[in-house]
Amino acid sequence: MDRAPPYVTARSWAIYDTQEESFLFGKFENERREVASLTKLMVAFTVIRICENLKIDFEKEMIKVEGECLNISGTSAKLWEGDHLTIKSLLFALLLPSGNDAGYLLADYFGQ
Repeated sequence: MDRAPPYVTARSWAIYDTQEESFLFGKFENERREVASLTKLMVAFTVIRICENLKIDFEKEMIKVEGECLNISGTSAKLWEGDHLTIKSLLFALLLPSGNDAGYLLADYFGQ
């Protein structure tokens, strides 16, 4: 490949060619990394699929902020105990500020 690698600000990244089964470009591509963001994407995907399958209106269904989500470490959407938020708002809280608290609350709510 004669092209220069793309400009990427991430600490590590990779572009992998599945047909050739080789890395095209990367930076620390073999370094072990946490999968928190991937986990958050899967929580969002799963919540959306559950809402679709059960015909839950994620713009109207409310979830009360309470429980263990308030004690989760790491990045936070700064949810307030006792607030009632729509599933849509919690998805934004999960994905935009990368809120572990929102992810935990959604996983707990739909995992019951």
